Amino acid sequence: MSNSVSGFKSLRFAVALTLMGVLSACTTPPSGDADARAAYEEANDPFEPANRLVFSANVMVDQLVLQPAAVTYRDLFPDALKPPVQNFFTNLFMPLSFIHAMLQGDTDRAEQAAARFFTALPTLLLANTMPEQDPVFEDGGQTLAVWGFEEGPYVMLPLLGPSSVRDTTGTIADFFLDPVGWLLSTEASIGRAAANATLTRSRNLEQVRDLQANSLDYYAAVRSLYRQQREALIRNGASEPIQPAPTIGLELDEPPAGPENKETAAGN
Repeated sequence: MSNSVSGFKSLRFAVALTLMGVLSACTTPPSGDADARAAYEEANDPFEPANRLVFSANVMVDQLVLQPAAVTYRDLFPDALKPPVQNFFTNLFMPLSFIHAMLQGDTDRAEQAAARFFTALPTLLLANTMPEQDPVFEDGGQTLAVWGFEEGPYVMLPLLGPSSVRDTTGTIADFFLDPVGWLLSTEASIGRAAANATLTRSRNLEQVRDLQANSLDYYAAVRSLYRQQREALIRNGASEPIQPAPTIGLELDEPPAGPENKETAAGN
């Protein structure tokens, strides 16, 4: 690992910690006004004015950069090559998922993640080595939820999109825990993040357009959907990762029912 890569990741960590400190200092709910407190608890979005501003900027980035890239990939990239590409980026998640499954005490999912990764290595991670089983996607936010940490206020992160204090903390931890991330150069890490965002965005192009066109409040709709899917992921009820994207890091298809084996997860 070069000094530049280490310094880059340390800088991101320091900036994120500073942001978390600012957020934590501003999370006091309203007191005295029962209606105001009820509204606060329902939305859990005390930073809404700032979040909406960041959201507007993210929408612009999405429309100018990410959406055109996703359309280009969907329409011009050869269909025969799309499954191997998707398998490659899916399998890169498995080492981190293995770590978090172990931290959550879920040895079955940890074994599944490890088996998928190591059996795909001979094909340079391009193969879907377990087509009969869903891949395993676990992250720091899910682990913190299993450990009983509260979700905390909703946060709209620049470029990364919807999050929460708990999930943002998990994302920071994942910068250090992800074995694949430590093996990549700064440029490769940025490329992987951009490719993941593009692949996810290519799968929800029409759904996001419909959501934006039909929602009375696009921001509130994204916030609600993000929380619903995070809850499903925490309970292992969804088989796709949430890939943060400037506008919306969501798979909008209804997630399949799954075993609710994370009943100790913290609620909203």
